[in-house]
Amino acid sequence: MKRFGRILLWLILLVGTFAYGKFQGGFVSWFTFYASVLLAAYELLTARHALRNATSERVLSSLKINAGQTLEVDILVEVEGKWPLPWLVLEDTLPTRLLLQSGSNRELHFPGSNRKLRLSYSLPNMPRGKYVLGDTRLVTGDIFGLTKKVIVHKRQDEVTVYPKIIPIPYWHTINKFNIGHTNAQNRMAEDSSNVIGVRDYAQGDRLSRIHWRASARTGSLKTKEFELHVTNDMMFFLNRSEEAYRSGSNQLFELAVTTCASLLKHAVSKKYSVGLTSYGKDRLTIAQSRSFEQYIRIIEHLAIVQADGGDEYNDAILREVNYLQRGSTIVLVTPVLDQPLVQLIGFLEYRKVKTELFFIVGGRQLTDVEVVHMGKLETLGVHTYVVRDENELEEVVRGPISYASNS
Repeated sequence: MKRFGRILLWLILLVGTFAYGKFQGGFVSWFTFYASVLLAAYELLTARHALRNATSERVLSSLKINAGQTLEVDILVEVEGKWPLPWLVLEDTLPTRLLLQSGSNRELHFPGSNRKLRLSYSLPNMPRGKYVLGDTRLVTGDIFGLTKKVIVHKRQDEVTVYPKIIPIPYWHTINKFNIGHTNAQNRMAEDSSNVIGVRDYAQGDRLSRIHWRASARTGSLKTKEFELHVTNDMMFFLNRSEEAYRSGSNQLFELAVTTCASLLKHAVSKKYSVGLTSYGKDRLTIAQSRSFEQYIRIIEHLAIVQADGGDEYNDAILREVNYLQRGSTIVLVTPVLDQPLVQLIGFLEYRKVKTELFFIVGGRQLTDVEVVHMGKLETLGVHTYVVRDENELEEVVRGPISYASNS
């Protein structure tokens, strides 16, 4: 409709200048008519041939990155037509949440004879989530600004931003209830490839453990000593209650997700069996497993998870703990430490379910009531870690309880 209106205006202009030349006569009137004809022809050809056969390509530095990293975007444009372009605007369509991250996803060019153009911009400090980068728009026009032509190249590139992973070199989380209660590959076992020494033979030692070469050398039976390895079965419970994070900023929930993802990464690197329970608008329970595919499934979920659940964190723990393998360790990641949770943890300890609590507090100070609750957990032998900042997570994991009591 807008295009039809523009054409109608040009027809009225041409008819008007022609009538003016016909009835008025003279050089000026006819010059006005011929100038209008030339201008109309130029505008028509610009609208028809500008950006004809133009192509563009979007190149991303990566489709999968971690939160806090920078995404580099290049838009490569090639104009195959010969029609001159006095100016050209390249614009990339971004999700609303990323517009503030962008330095400039829109750029003005004066191509001249240049047929290949490039728009480069960065999206620093990418927030966690999944984002779809949309269409690329090419806008040009005539030198007078009377005509504008827009070409839209349809495309969708999905970028996944995973939670930030903080390297954790040490986390002492051996479960004393685990030994002897889980299947053979989970419990304390000898690694036959790591012989650390020999000792005198004792009655009951298996023949497979006898070190025959050392026995022959010493004249008495010697038994191999192996390095012991212990693995854990771990189930992580991420608190997604909307009310639990209401008093803090969105960064508090991001800290909880970062903590959960970092601990999961450490557990997977140690060959522990891991799983995740995440109750929000969507309820998800990923059963324990050692496979790397399991970790990918969990981390994909943590990339999009939000604090959108009801007040059902304790209920989720009670419900899911009944399905855990015997000897499992449950890891609670929550910004709430209240009396019901302390009672629940006490009940789990009574049932010989080892619990480790990561208390997400951010920058606020602990209340007197929370300090009392932490003292009760300490008497139960429950490791409590107070997490204030992601950069301190490595040190926090090294010192449960003592770190908390000094906070």
